Amino acid sequence: IIAVAVTAFCCCDKCCGPDAIGLTASGRKPVEGITVAASRKIPLGTMIHLTVPGSFTNRPFRVDDRLAKKYDTRVDIYMDDHKKALQWGLKKGSFTIIKK
Repeated sequence: IIAVAVTAFCCCDKCCGPDAIGLTASGRKPVEGITVAASRKIPLGTMIHLTVPGSFTNRPFRVDDRLAKKYDTRVDIYMDDHKKALQWGLKKGSFTIIKK
């Protein structure tokens, strides 16, 4: 079990920058409830079981995107809406790797 900070993002300019093309580092289109961004140490496509007490998480997600190296202890959940991503804020959670 790996403890992490859990944040959220969407595909807007504020979350992903003005050059974002709407695809993740894996080349897939992000999907709410499936896609997460994680440390570069975790291979793209890896399935993780993410748990954040008191939230909708406690289930599998797929690592399809990358975070900056300074955020290696974080997992970022994709959401379709910027307002929802902001409302999520910063939470404490943990994950285990299910399948690489």
